[in-house]
Amino acid sequence: MWPQEVLALSRRWLLVTLRERLNLLFSVLQPAVWLVFFAGAMGGAVDSRVVGTGDYIAFAVPGVIAFTVVGNGVTAAMPLLFDKETGYLDKLLSMPIRRSSLIVSRFVFQTVMNAAQVLVILLVALALGVRPASGAAGMLVILVATGLLTLALTAAAMALACAVPSHGTFFAITGFASLPLLFMSNAFVPLSAMPGWMEAVARVNPLTHAIEAMRLLVLHGWSGGVPASLGVLVLAASLLLVLGSWQFARQTAERIA
Repeated sequence: MWPQEVLALSRRWLLVTLRERLNLLFSVLQPAVWLVFFAGAMGGAVDSRVVGTGDYIAFAVPGVIAFTVVGNGVTAAMPLLFDKETGYLDKLLSMPIRRSSLIVSRFVFQTVMNAAQVLVILLVALALGVRPASGAAGMLVILVATGLLTLALTAAAMALACAVPSHGTFFAITGFASLPLLFMSNAFVPLSAMPGWMEAVARVNPLTHAIEAMRLLVLHGWSGGVPASLGVLVLAASLLLVLGSWQFARQTAERIA
């Protein structure tokens, strides 16, 4: 059955990760280190009137979460890329399993990994004195926003992994696009502080809407802007998922043929 296929393939990703426990440990802890050092260092140099709060660490928490998801979105597609290059993907496609289970299993695994990292970030933020205005329920909604952003970026990265001829091209494109994607959002500065052209780009960036929802929950609590931002994020995730699924189906159909 399809759920069993997804769980079995997700278990494969988990076993691969557990074999490199030191890498797993640093992957989970690294975002918290970014929060401590980056936000701590930048806090004294940022005008509180610009960011709208005197607690820059609280302001930066959603940005660090988005930074983490961007990096993980790239790495999420790497196993598929290497499976394609080594021929293991062809072996999987020859098995009596649905092709959708291959991509869905990666989404499931990546969502769980990102949730673990986000929980560590939030715990470190609590230790540093950040108190989300929306409380524990707001932290759950932050996890939902993270899951939607994970879905969007993982789908985009997997579509790219299917389309490019080699891992060299994949890393060249993602290396070129990752930082502009992050910095053309409101991850570390508000939209009002950006030049007009950059603000216009940032407003159509899915990261901006994910960060906006999380930042409102951290700094201001429940407000009308949270559902609106989450709605845009759902739309972006849906479109990228359709694109990723179509590209994966097209490429795998050619390999089967």
